[in-house]
Amino acid sequence: MLELFLGPLVMASTLRLMTPVLFVAMGGAFGHKANVLNIGLESFMAFSAFFAMYGSYLFENPWMGLVFGVTSSALASCIFAVFVLYFKSNSVVVGISLNLAGWGATTFLLDALLDTRGVFIDPRIKSFGSIKIPVVEHIPYIGEVVSGQNILIWLSIALVIAAYVAIYKTSFGLRLRGVGIKAVAAQTVGVDSVRYQWIAILLGGIFSGFGGAFLTIGGSSMFTENISAGKGFLALAAIMVGDGNPVKTALACLVFGYTQALSVTLQSIGLPSQIVISIPYLITILILFVSAVVLEKKRKWKSIYS
Repeated sequence: MLELFLGPLVMASTLRLMTPVLFVAMGGAFGHKANVLNIGLESFMAFSAFFAMYGSYLFENPWMGLVFGVTSSALASCIFAVFVLYFKSNSVVVGISLNLAGWGATTFLLDALLDTRGVFIDPRIKSFGSIKIPVVEHIPYIGEVVSGQNILIWLSIALVIAAYVAIYKTSFGLRLRGVGIKAVAAQTVGVDSVRYQWIAILLGGIFSGFGGAFLTIGGSSMFTENISAGKGFLALAAIMVGDGNPVKTALACLVFGYTQALSVTLQSIGLPSQIVISIPYLITILILFVSAVVLEKKRKWKSIYS
């Protein structure tokens, strides 16, 4: 039973499954701290997943695929920023519109550029290879979990540390959080609020690009319609649970990755697929409910003792 829930295969799968969500959540955390609600993270992933696959397919090189993917998601984030920051459009409406555009555009491009519908698999699509860690790979259990993962997984973990330092230990992060708390007050002390929100949104697009690219060139070497499958929304949920704190947000991503890995294992022992598919999302709802209750209690205690 312990092997079923905590076996090395489950934990190794957890690292792989949390990675795309973690990339997106780390990018979205900057927007959250700048008080920008970005529901369009899902579309950033969709665009990146397609163009990362296409770039890798054209050049037969995963690094070129990564460049294509990150560039496309960064451009999508710029579109979001223009509408929200300059045209003062509702961020929720813009985000939903981009998500619909992402799903539709990638389906259209798959047909127009590759004459394919549904799934595209080709040997010219190159993925990042696994990295064997000397010494560690021979350690029982730990070696099976951490050795053999690809570079994007380690980049996502490093990004958690980098994001935490950037948000909480630098002047940039201080100003960014100031903009999020009170943009007008930040303006009065010389902080360009729009500029910092622009940067936050762009960082969200760039890091979401890494997450989207992982879906197609992180090992699978294929593209399917609607490949993001709600992972952008899982990232948004993780951001809300962690209140934009990179470490807390990463822990939420770890939980989501674990539930997805566990659901695959449970399906292999005969649990109905309908139940298995719903497990990660049910866990998400539960976590959001619990975090909302805890936050409300904290507010009540603060009001009593303030």
